[in-house]
Amino acid sequence: MANVVKNQKFNKKITNEIFKKYSLCNFCSVRLRSKKSFKLADKCFICKNIFQQIDGIVTRILQSISSYEFSNFETGIIIKPSLIDKDDHIKSKFQIKGVSSIKTNVNHELSKQIIRKTGSKINHINSDLTIKVNFKDDSYEIHTKPLFIYGRYIKKSRTLIQKQSSCVNCHGKGCYSCNFHGLQNFDSVEGQITKFLIKKFNCLQVKINWMGGEEKSSLVLGNGRPFFAKIINPKKRKGIFRTKIKLDGIQLLELRKIIVPPKDQVSFKSKIEVIVKTDDLIKDKIFTELEKLEMPLQIDIHGKKLVTKQIYKITFKKIPQKLLKINMYADGGIPIKSFIQGSNVIPNCTHLLKSKCECIQFDFKKIDVVS
Repeated sequence: MANVVKNQKFNKKITNEIFKKYSLCNFCSVRLRSKKSFKLADKCFICKNIFQQIDGIVTRILQSISSYEFSNFETGIIIKPSLIDKDDHIKSKFQIKGVSSIKTNVNHELSKQIIRKTGSKINHINSDLTIKVNFKDDSYEIHTKPLFIYGRYIKKSRTLIQKQSSCVNCHGKGCYSCNFHGLQNFDSVEGQITKFLIKKFNCLQVKINWMGGEEKSSLVLGNGRPFFAKIINPKKRKGIFRTKIKLDGIQLLELRKIIVPPKDQVSFKSKIEVIVKTDDLIKDKIFTELEKLEMPLQIDIHGKKLVTKQIYKITFKKIPQKLLKINMYADGGIPIKSFIQGSNVIPNCTHLLKSKCECIQFDFKKIDVVS
């Protein structure tokens, strides 16, 4: 009991000494000594009245996030190093331990006000919204957690390329010239999907990962080509997709939100129809032999590595004027033109048919994801 009384007297002595030597605001005095200061001054020795800035900043933040959909958030702050130094100086001089730092206390007060105004919760692990306040210049930034979308597209146009050119000014990073979406235009499969998702989620950018690709003249039919999209800085998070969505030149299917896209490359197989022109007339006997094509294919990637792929089924059909129709079911990632014309794929049609082959066009009839 005597020790408790002694400690209380000692703590009171330290408190009085601090308040006598330094002018502190109530926030700092309560944080350090659990007691309001009896010597309030125009400017706090430690925080320089930083807590008085919070109300104004919160008002501006609330105006900025009024158009955002979110259920939780986290905050982060930047303050002048001199405030941290003064806080550490007093704690060291008077051996004050076990109290929060000035930076932690300011961040807590900021979060508390936003919670009270919005009714949302703090989430430090996986927050919908991140608010970063710079008290050095009275500015703030707002970022949102990305959304991830899975879907497929059908392309029935022979004049629409798959990938869009990046903005020539920012090379895809986003600038005023491209309205920060990073694309030169929207006249492609990528452009159409991006334009739709930007409008749907009121976001800045969309980044798409394709499961394979096709040429401008190729059709993508059947169940469509799968893709994954990353929605960057979305303001809306609750969008619901229709079963089928028709855009300019493409149709979107199976759109849905996913937690995260696969980290590894996704394997797939494609059913492909190819129209081939040969220099010579090909005998039926050769086609019969070709349908027993030995596997695997060996694909030379720029002379740096050799990749093997499988064709599981292949059929040939003559059509007029030295043209062939080839139907094949094969692994994704086979360069179709190279397989036909014989540049970096062994075996290839030019070699097997003993006649120069030209790939006129190829279309995707079905694409299966290999789980």
